[in-house]
Amino acid sequence: MAAASHAYRRARVEVAGGRSTVGVWEPVAPPPGPVPTVCAIHGITSNHLFLAGLVAALPGVRVIAPDLRGRAGSRHLGAPYGMRAHARDVLAAVEALAGPGEVTLVGHSLGGFVAMTLAGLADGDLAVAEHRFRGLVLVDGGLPRPPRPPRAADAADPADRPAAVGPAARLSMVFDGVEEYLDFFRAHPAFADGVDPVAAESFRYDLVADDAGGFRASTAVEAMQADSDDVYGAPDFGRGVERVMGDPARRRDVHLIVAEGDLVAARPGLHPAGILADYRRRWPGVRITEVAGTNHYDILLAGRGIRVCAEAVLAALGPDRA
Repeated sequence: MAAASHAYRRARVEVAGGRSTVGVWEPVAPPPGPVPTVCAIHGITSNHLFLAGLVAALPGVRVIAPDLRGRAGSRHLGAPYGMRAHARDVLAAVEALAGPGEVTLVGHSLGGFVAMTLAGLADGDLAVAEHRFRGLVLVDGGLPRPPRPPRAADAADPADRPAAVGPAARLSMVFDGVEEYLDFFRAHPAFADGVDPVAAESFRYDLVADDAGGFRASTAVEAMQADSDDVYGAPDFGRGVERVMGDPARRRDVHLIVAEGDLVAARPGLHPAGILADYRRRWPGVRITEVAGTNHYDILLAGRGIRVCAEAVLAALGPDRA
């Protein structure tokens, strides 16, 4: 999905088990010198096109955005899932497509947890070149959450999963076609103001034919389940938090942006006041911006949410970009 400021293409990158699909937006009018690069990582049942609205707010910036394994153009990539596997896949995309120099990581929802894992592992377990990543923008996800209530061992339906509150319930549904799929979102409280063109294009890309003549969301249920479990107890994510947030200098490069509403637009959002207070107590000086009037999804689709996210990304790229 192209913006006037960018030329868009899809690339294929070698990863464990096959090739991932990566969206690449190259600036039409790049600045002199090296092109600043952002790697943007989508949420748990989303895909790279959901980030196109943010791209349009970043003229002069290259944006690469993988489809995480088990989703959309990377749906053929199977287990292992989890933060470490995703971090390795994202790193492969960066190394193949970003060119030399620093890369700023942006993660929405699950993508925030992947970004934090990669930022922490890059200078440790993954042995990435020093200073490869500069800045970490987390959009409504990416810092530790309180333990979730235990679930029944046989809760296999995605609608029964805590992370599946909201549009992820569609993973167990069969649709007649694109319009019925879009109608699902039009009726959802998170999209009460309408499904904007960026979201609609992302949803069209997400829908795939099944073997019985119907259509389904592309996200593999097992991928969502494994990733949902992993964000609550992944050792690699925990090490990422320790390495990044435990270092005052690196912590200053982290910016958490949170929505007022949750996955069904209910308030408080995924980060109530108590959780944000705990973050500030644990990590003095951490940058947190609360965006009123947004929910977990539309924070990246229109209006003030995109402006706040774009400003944070440009600031992370350096003073000459902010």
